Amino acid sequence: MSVSQFDYYVVLIVLGVGNLALAAIAYRQRDKQIQGNQLRETQVELAELRNEMAQKRMEYLGDQNELLREIRDALADGDADPDATRAGRSFRRGAAA
Repeated sequence: MSVSQFDYYVVLIVLGVGNLALAAIAYRQRDKQIQGNQLRETQVELAELRNEMAQKRMEYLGDQNELLREIRDALADGDADPDATRAGRSFRRGAAA
């Protein structure tokens, strides 16, 4: 059985088109993989930022607790230190702002 030159070229063209289709699919899959990796990296960066913000919040809450303790102790001692009272007022204004 003899294969004509036309049939040979048709097979080559079909194989070439098939190869291009497979290359396009592989390219799309790789692009999705790269985008997925970028998304994961962004999620990790956001998680690190969230952790830093939580740490700062904990520090601020610790400072706030310390200030409130000082105000409570000053008021409980009956000392009524004007500086402590002013600090308490300014703290409340700062917290409301």
